[in-house]
Amino acid sequence: MRLVHQARLLVCACALLLPACSGGPTGPSDVDNPAPPASSSPAPAPAPASPTLSATLSAIVDLTNQERAANGLPALRAETRLTQAAQIQADQMVRHNRMDHVLAEAQYPRPEDRLAAAAYIWQAYGENLAFGYADARAVVTGWMESPGHRANILGTSFTEIGVGLTRDASGRPYYAQMFGRPR
Repeated sequence: MRLVHQARLLVCACALLLPACSGGPTGPSDVDNPAPPASSSPAPAPAPASPTLSATLSAIVDLTNQERAANGLPALRAETRLTQAAQIQADQMVRHNRMDHVLAEAQYPRPEDRLAAAAYIWQAYGENLAFGYADARAVVTGWMESPGHRANILGTSFTEIGVGLTRDASGRPYYAQMFGRPR
């Protein structure tokens, strides 16, 4: 596992594909599990939603689809259940003071648990995480500069997307981006 640092900001990516013939997962193709930098200790409680929250989420979807178009790929369709799964993770990361794909102490510890909680039946999924980026453009740029995150954004296995965002008490944003292909 490796740390991916963008200045003082962190990003994290994972993907899982369900093979058509086996019926079981093949395991993560790319997993980064960074710990937050020692100098930043996020507050546990989410801040109230801001009026620009939905605009930021829409911008992340739009910017992600612009990156796909620039690479000759079809746009991902925004999907409500993936958005719910992403939002669960953004909320959990703030609540548990850390960014990770697996939060053993959380109600929905693994990506598969979050997808099940949102009733998303998947054939393939991927998850990008980040915190501290100032806006939609900055977080998508950060993801595109990281090989694992870029692979998820440009993944040909995915047809749908959902994005979640929660701010901690100090206002620092925590992002979760879920990709999927329904079964």
